[in-house]
Amino acid sequence: MTDAQSTHDMRQRLLDESRTAHEQLVALLAPLGDDSMTRPIGGGEWSVKDHLAHITWWEQRIIRTLRDGAPDLVEMLPNVDINDTDQINAAIFAANRDLPLAEVRAAFDASYQEMLRLIETLPDETVVKHYDWLNGNAGGHYDEHLQMLRGWLANEA
Repeated sequence: MTDAQSTHDMRQRLLDESRTAHEQLVALLAPLGDDSMTRPIGGGEWSVKDHLAHITWWEQRIIRTLRDGAPDLVEMLPNVDINDTDQINAAIFAANRDLPLAEVRAAFDASYQEMLRLIETLPDETVVKHYDWLNGNAGGHYDEHLQMLRGWLANEA
């Protein structure tokens, strides 16, 4: 296999895994009403809406960094220890907690499309260099939250 073919395969895997995980998450959420989407689940503080805002924020970090060379975490989350994922996630939760569901859903949908376009258009060397980071915050991140939400929603039913 050539290097170009290998990079093509990596890019295609990213796209396929992202699409599959996103489709599964959207299908899981499709029957839920607004109340179900905004009510805390799993005995914690987070609602489905909060999970969507969380996924969107991490996607946007990658998009801004790889597409725009945008601000690092210190600029994106002032007054947060950027080495503490729990603090980062708590700050994301606090920043998005009071946003309307429609706004969070629109941002989630737009971010997903933006991530796909980014993966499709990144230079080959960037795909190779950042493959694990892209996968972890695209298909992998969707899948992680999909599994959590499936479990919590099954317990609520």
